[in-house]
Amino acid sequence: MPEPIHEFFELNYRLASELLFAAAGETLKKFQTNNWKMDSGFLAVLHTWGQRLNWHPHLHVLVSSGGMDLSTGRWKATRKDYMFPVKSMSRVMRGEFLRRLEELEEDEGVVWPEELESPEQRRNWRLRLACANWNIFSRATLGNTRAVVRYLARYTSRIAISNQRITKVDAEQRTVTFGWKDYRNGGSTRETTMEGGSFLRQFTRHLVPKGLRRIRYFGLLAKPCGEAYEIAGGPGRCIAEKSPQKPPHTCSECQGQTWKYEMSYRKVDTTLIECLFHVPSYGVTLCKPEGQSYSLQASRAGPTRDCLSPTSG
Repeated sequence: MPEPIHEFFELNYRLASELLFAAAGETLKKFQTNNWKMDSGFLAVLHTWGQRLNWHPHLHVLVSSGGMDLSTGRWKATRKDYMFPVKSMSRVMRGEFLRRLEELEEDEGVVWPEELESPEQRRNWRLRLACANWNIFSRATLGNTRAVVRYLARYTSRIAISNQRITKVDAEQRTVTFGWKDYRNGGSTRETTMEGGSFLRQFTRHLVPKGLRRIRYFGLLAKPCGEAYEIAGGPGRCIAEKSPQKPPHTCSECQGQTWKYEMSYRKVDTTLIECLFHVPSYGVTLCKPEGQSYSLQASRAGPTRDCLSPTSG
């Protein structure tokens, strides 16, 4: 988010987060449809901090390098060295966010900064934002599954500052010293010393409001409960088709969906997978019930959603 939006974002954390997720999601969906001609999937993680605990709201987004072809319904891979032009994405993202921001004029629950109390001031503010450059940074495709896991481990569960970055706590002076990377000067490591109370205030301002999901799923990763998909697996390929009928088997807790798995070296019959957030522990187990069919059971601790869509698992 550009710096002129930072104060508005902090005063309206929950609302501004929704705008940011919606604008980013709509931007990527448009480019996937127009450029790739496919329905792909991606996840976004909200961060509000910079290296110095400053207020810096932004999203980290992980996009699948492929998706369901809109014309054939089959899996379509993309080029590994290309996603979308960042300048074009930045302009579309700016338009999507400012359009939603303008719609808040009639919302009485919005808290505006002091310098934006009148409609004329807010209109001029939006015009300045429309003329400014919004910057999106895009990296090349991650090379392998392990790189994806490392990315998720770093960004999905990260807090504003880790213990390793705190280098000194002075009990007498009541100060905290921590290290940070100065990316504007080649990523050199520096240290900042803050008064203890100021450090705590800077840290706690990044706490997420209760009930707000910092991780959101889009596209193929965010199909609502009750939709069934068939995944047919060939060597490195699959087909994803939405079932027009309600699945015959559902999760006992949330009325989730049934899957059919076909693997390249053997076939697995249609089985029920309970919603991942209604199974108590981590792990993936392949068990053999009555007959010759196999059932796949997956689990995950710490429920944060009512249910999980098939492709998210």
